[in-house]
Order: sequence, then C-alpha cells, then structure tokens
Amino acid sequence: MNDLGLDGPIQETAMNATETLQEESQEKNIQYIRDTLRLDEGESKKASVLSTRWWAAAIGIPMIAGTFGPVANLMSVCALAQPWRVMIPPGGTETNGERIPDPSWLLVLNSVSLASALVANLFLSFNFARKVRYAIAQPLTIILWYLSAALLLVPLSLTKILIIKPTYDHAFAQSYYYALIATVLYVIISTLLLVNVLGAYKFRVYPPSFSALTMPQRTLMLQTIAFSFYLALGAGVFAAIEDWEFVNGLYWADYTLLTIGIGSDFPLTTQLARGLMMPYAVGGIMMIGLIVGSVRNLVLERGRARIERRALKAQRRKWCKSSNKEEEKEEFEAMRRIERRADMSRKYLSLATSAAAFFFLWFMGALVFWFTESPQQWTYFDSMYFSYTSLLTVGYGDLFPESNSGKPFFVIWTLIAVPTMTILISNLGETVVGWLEMGTIWLAHYTILPDRKTMKELNESRESVDSKELKFDVQMLGNIIAQEEEKRGMHRGATLAMSIKRIVKDTGKKTPKKYRWEEWQYYLALLGMSQSEEESFWLADDGPLFSDMSESSWLLWKLCEKLESVMEQEFRDLENGNARPDELD
Repeated sequence: MNDLGLDGPIQETAMNATETLQEESQEKNIQYIRDTLRLDEGESKKASVLSTRWWAAAIGIPMIAGTFGPVANLMSVCALAQPWRVMIPPGGTETNGERIPDPSWLLVLNSVSLASALVANLFLSFNFARKVRYAIAQPLTIILWYLSAALLLVPLSLTKILIIKPTYDHAFAQSYYYALIATVLYVIISTLLLVNVLGAYKFRVYPPSFSALTMPQRTLMLQTIAFSFYLALGAGVFAAIEDWEFVNGLYWADYTLLTIGIGSDFPLTTQLARGLMMPYAVGGIMMIGLIVGSVRNLVLERGRARIERRALKAQRRKWCKSSNKEEEKEEFEAMRRIERRADMSRKYLSLATSAAAFFFLWFMGALVFWFTESPQQWTYFDSMYFSYTSLLTVGYGDLFPESNSGKPFFVIWTLIAVPTMTILISNLGETVVGWLEMGTIWLAHYTILPDRKTMKELNESRESVDSKELKFDVQMLGNIIAQEEEKRGMHRGATLAMSIKRIVKDTGKKTPKKYRWEEWQYYLALLGMSQSEEESFWLADDGPLFSDMSESSWLLWKLCEKLESVMEQEFRDLENGNARPDELD
C-alpha cells in the first residue's frame, strides 16, 4: 500500500473519470466557461470567509462521516456474525474457544441496531446525492446513528451479566469487541454531524446543505461503501472456503488488501482459495489506492490551498513592511519569491502534520497491542516492532495478534494507519527526497560527473539560450497575431478567442502553470490592463496571486469578461453601421 508507483496512476485515473463525468454534462461554449469560473470564484470567496474550524465543519465533517459510516456498519455486521461469548477448552486459548449462544434479547438489539445504522447511512447517501433535503436527511442520520449506538451500548454495559463464572475459562469473542468499536464510531460520527448542523443553523456560517462538496468529494462515500462491501464479500467467501469464522475472514482480508500480508496465522490451504486470492487482492489494492488518492487529493489538497494562502499572506505582510515602492518587474519577482517561500512552508507543515499522525498511531497502537496481547507475553518493544512493521506493510509474520480483542482493533487501526503512512511517504517525497536528490547531485559533481566549472558554464549557457528563445517567442507572438489579423480580416474578438484557446489548455494541466514576466505583459496588454494603474497590482487581494484561483483560471476569467465586452461593442457597431469594411466581408 505504500508503493508510490501506484499512487500517481490511480489518482490520475480517478481524476480522469471525474473529468469525463463532468465533460458529458457540459455545454461547449464560452458562456459555460464564464459561468463555471464565476461559480468557482463565488465558492472560493465563500470558503475564504470561513475560519479554519468552520471550514472543517462544512467540508471535513461530511467527508469523515461518509468515509467511516460504511466502516462502522461493517463493524456492526461483525458484531452480529457470531455469539459474543466463548468457552475456553482445557489447554486451549480464547481464539479457538467454543461458542456460547447469545440470549434472544441481545440478538434483537443487535439486529435493530444494524438496521438503524444502515438506514442512517442510506439517508446520508441521499443527502450527499441531494436526493433528500438536508433539513430532513441530516437530523434522521444523526438520530438513527445515536439510536444504533444506544442499542449496542445496552448489552455492552451488561458485561457482568453476560460473562459466565468462572472467568478463567470464559471470554468475550471478537464480535463483542466489534460491537464496542461500532458504538464508538457511531457516537463520534453522530456528534460530528451534530456540529455540522450547529454551524449551519445556530451559527449560520455556511448554508444548511452539502452544496460546498464537489463531485469527487461526494463520490468518496460511494468508494468507501464499495470497499466495505468488497471487504465483507471477501471475508465471507474465503471464510466459507477455508472453514474460518466470518470475523477471522475479515481479519485476513484486511491485512491482505492493505498488503501487510502477515499470513502466519491464517494461511490459505486450498487451491481454490489461492486461485481466488490473486484477482481479489488486485481489485482490493486498486480500490484502496483509489480511496487513499481521493482522500489525499480532496482533503489534503484543499487544506494545502488554505495553508498556502495563509503563508502567502504572512509573507506578503513581511514584504510590504520591508520594501519600498518597486518597479513592476521587481514586484512580479517579489510575488514569485513569496510563492516559493509559502510553498516551502506548506510542504514542511504538511510533513510535520503527517509525521505527528504517524507517530501517534504507532505509539498508540503499540500501547493497545501491549495490553491485548499480554497473554502472549508481548513486551512494549514487541508491540512497537509489530506496529512498525504493520505500518510499513512489511508484515514479517513473526508476531501477530492472537487475542479476540487484538484482531478487531488491528482491523480498524490498520484501516486508519496504513493510508496515513502512505500520505506521510508522499509528503516525504516532496521534502526529504529532494534533499537526497540534491545531495546525490552534489556528490556526483565531485566524482563521476563533469567538473563543477564545466557544469556551471553548461547550465548558464542553457539558461541564456532558453531565456533568449523565450523573449524572442513572446515578442514575436503579438506581431504574428497582428499579421494574421491583417491577412484574414480578423477583429479583436478573434484575438481574444485565440488567447482563450491557449489558456484553456493550460487550465487542464495537472500542475498549474506559472507564467513568465513576458507572457504576463502580453496578456495584460491584450486585456487593456496596466499593473501600474494600481499600487501593488501583483500583491493585491484580487490580483493573480491572492484571488483564490490559479493563474490560468484568473487569466481565463478576465479574457472571457473582455471577450464579452468586445463582442457586445462590435455587435453594437454593426447595428449602428460603424463596422469596418473588412469585418463586413
């Protein structure tokens, strides 16, 4: 799961699929582009008003609920899959204990709890899809999940009645602990959704709906539902083939799809199971990669934009205090320096956050396993070693949880921890890997590569040639367009349309394009704008840097506005008979 070779292709596939769905419903004209940009700009301004905490309530909480809701339902299925108590045979362990049937009232409460949770998840899905109004679906989701938690909490609180004396030869089965995990998840998710409702109705900091969620954010819940069903399907099929209990099948499917591959406790023994494992593992790994890529792109990238914007504002304040009135090009270069510093701050903040999450999950997981596996004489160091190898998906298999409490915790812990580790490695790729690359190049300069002087001269020569070619191309661009207009009788609207066509290609790139000074000069001249008209054009709130839009989107928006204005003027000139003869031909 930590293989970075899969992250790019899977994430690109997800983005391409989303773009395909969007393109099918788009009108291919300039007015649609303008409407889309206006909508994006409005959402960006609306989002910028919210503080970080309310942004998390409006965007983060629905995504957390959509991600962990199906997982909680899967935990409830496990709670109902087998009795909650086992009798330990002489000389045996609780793992192979004999089942003790549950009382009928416990089965009823468990079944009603699962049904209530499934209905709650259904209403949340309708809310995401805008099939049911937020005012109806959100309260029902919260109430039903609280009800599910309460129905499970009743038998959980009756532990002293359920357990049979003497306790040394009786224990709770895995289903009991799955019920405990499901209860905790239901309470957490319901409480978070309640915070979302308070922000919408009591504090009125965002509209009472999930309208702020984009299409990829809405599909994340469907991806999680599909993965939970896929996990349960594999658990049931392989448990039936290998004669395991369903909960053990889920434990096996979990460490298989997450590529931990412990394998020592539940090896596949039949040819049928081994044959089915191959396509099953590939499909599950792709689904997990899709979910991890979606979470990283939808949550971290959105958070990254907000972090980067705050860093940009901080750097801008420093620059404004320490600088005098500068020339236009110097201000543009200052904008680029601010961008680089803000990007560096964002990278290290993301690295620190993901590293803190990794260490918390590592040490917390080790602490829990130390407690649950104490009958196996695990030390805390053993637990740390096992947690570390699981997080890195090494999976030696020399240590593995054997207790009925350790396996359910392992399932929910790995579902959270392994994707976190994947995100940490991705953030390391943006920072530490860059250091290693620079260090390797520096070392190579003294060993196998040409001497430093030769390399420096070669680089300077290349930069000089590239710079001259760029300036020549940009200077010739306006002349070429002017010549083409003169030959073909084109007016200014056609020139703007040609520029829009070029900018649209830039907006579709995965990495936002950063335009050079000469390119900005051309486009601003085409727009009839002068950065000298206003003080600090580049660093203004509505300038290219702080407009909550990429440079390509900002230019596209301005060019569309200008095109509309020019076309309206030319149509008025035609109506008044003031058009040029070459335009009337």
